[in-house]
Amino acid sequence: MPSALTIWISGDMSEQINDYNGEYFLITISDMKRISLGHTLDAVKEKLKELGRYDIVEQLH
Repeated sequence: MPSALTIWISGDMSEQINDYNGEYFLITISDMKRISLGHTLDAVKEKLKELGRYDIVEQLH
């Protein structure tokens, strides 16, 4: 994958959200598992809510 822009990283650095050419992914660092979150920040927030990750939604502005 091409280089990415990190828009969020967890306090313990175990997870991050990256923008790969306009598509956002939640990545678990330990196993590099990627979950597609969508193409806009609004879509990212909605997908995170579906996943029950309100903790991350609260940190995104």
